[in-house]
Amino acid sequence: MHVFDARFATYLAVAALLIVTPGPDTALVTRNALLAGRRVASLTALGIGAGSVVWAVASVLGVAVLLEQSAVAFTVFKLAGAAYLCFLGLRALLARPHAQPRAYGATTSAPADSRLGDRSALWQGFVSNLLNPKAGAIFATVLPQFVSPGDSALRLLLMLLAYEAILLAWLNLYGYAISRAGRGAVGERVRALAARITGVVLIALGLRLAVEQR
Repeated sequence: MHVFDARFATYLAVAALLIVTPGPDTALVTRNALLAGRRVASLTALGIGAGSVVWAVASVLGVAVLLEQSAVAFTVFKLAGAAYLCFLGLRALLARPHAQPRAYGATTSAPADSRLGDRSALWQGFVSNLLNPKAGAIFATVLPQFVSPGDSALRLLLMLLAYEAILLAWLNLYGYAISRAGRGAVGERVRALAARITGVVLIALGLRLAVEQR
């Protein structure tokens, strides 16, 4: 059986569609890109990718399936994730983006917000993805539709790697575009306004997640 067949191609298309659909991941990358620049946005994306790996492993071990079937477990994760999104949203509303330097070199990125270091960005991305039960549902319900009993471990590994590659490429590209949009005097004002709008979006996503049914 060939690894790269029509079923694998369909999986890639579905995975790409799920990844680019706006949600908590893109909202968090937007927030951090606006508040702290491209580097922090990339580290946030890396944390989100790490959370996806944990969900993939959990799916293999049956944990994600348990969350999908257990109302109590799903509710606990859902409320924890909703609270965390609301917390990040409030921080975005209260935070003040750093002003950009007057001049940028061709390869210079925005300075990182001192309140949001590298570890914090990684941790925020990781926790946000890990506390989102819908992320687990992707691996518990969508992924198995493209897996057959005779599939090799190599195929499963390549499916995971492909998902991670698409996820990281998209979020990094998205974060880069958002961070560039905030440069300049006008861009700083737009960036401050957009950061607050993103904060409202994060809170709205958190509230939506809190009341959402499976």
